[in-house]
Amino acid sequence: MERRKLGTKCLVALCSLIFVAGVFSITPQAISADKKIVWNVSLWGGPRTSTSQVHAWAEKMEQNTNGRWKIKLHYGAVLAPPKEQLDGLKAGLFQGCCIFTQLHPGKLPLHTVSDLPFISPDKFINSTQLLMELWKHPALKTELLKWNAVPLLPHANPPYVIMSNKPIRKVADFNGLRIRVGGEFGSLLKQFGAVPAIVPAPSIYESLQRGVVDAVASVWTAGIADYKQHEVTKYAIPSLSLGTNFFYFLANKDAWDALPQEFRDYSMDFYYKAPMLWAYQYKKKDQKNIPMFKKTLEFIEFPASEKEKLLAKAKEVYRRWAEDKERKGLPGNEVLQYYLKKRKGLVDY
Repeated sequence: MERRKLGTKCLVALCSLIFVAGVFSITPQAISADKKIVWNVSLWGGPRTSTSQVHAWAEKMEQNTNGRWKIKLHYGAVLAPPKEQLDGLKAGLFQGCCIFTQLHPGKLPLHTVSDLPFISPDKFINSTQLLMELWKHPALKTELLKWNAVPLLPHANPPYVIMSNKPIRKVADFNGLRIRVGGEFGSLLKQFGAVPAIVPAPSIYESLQRGVVDAVASVWTAGIADYKQHEVTKYAIPSLSLGTNFFYFLANKDAWDALPQEFRDYSMDFYYKAPMLWAYQYKKKDQKNIPMFKKTLEFIEFPASEKEKLLAKAKEVYRRWAEDKERKGLPGNEVLQYYLKKRKGLVDY
């Protein structure tokens, strides 16, 4: 009889333990779904077209989660300098940030494939789609994970176009041209006699005005208008797109993984819509800026035969880029061919 009572007590105690364990295993998930989550996103500069959809994303996430996910955008590099965004993200100092690959090519070397001259499509949306395709490649995923980072929002700058105070109608006109341009763009034009110069964006206007540089390669048309470069130049060459650079947004992987699944689903839904939303914003800028530019600027149609001379040299740049990555133990050739293959398969909007 005593044994039966003891067995019953043990059974009750065991059931109680199972119930308590079950409650504690379920409760954290229930709390995490209801708990208010705050994210800090590190940005530099001020609000502009390239950051417009980050605002839209933050507002949409707060709306979709009924205020449970609050995203604070910090401009002016107050959380981290532009070149240290990845370091801060990896350290968990903030949950999201903006990245301009050219500022730290050694940290994301394979991502610089998009910085090669003439390699990217001429349309913003296609370049952004290519970034999304690149992020599917295992090597690019691994590169981000070294910084404990995952994709947040895809964005590629519109094409870089030359604004000049000297007419450029053929490649020979680059000889002796002092041009504000960097990276591989500058290396390529230097082969044709150009003199690349590094000028901070806020100083471009004065440098053009005082004749320190003859020309500048800038984002068409938003970047040019933002810095009023059309006011101190005479010519625009929109038919000669040098290429683009990625300016995108990453999240701290630990912070991302800690989000409730529904929050991540909301964010990914916006992720796939972002290229079209940004394209619409840039189109609105073009519709406003191009007529304004034409009032004071001469638009030059750069001959296709002359552009072919630049493209021939660009292919040599691609080869050297891939070889450099291979020497460092990275799949440079594979990533380059992957990029070129994906570019061919894009739908032209």
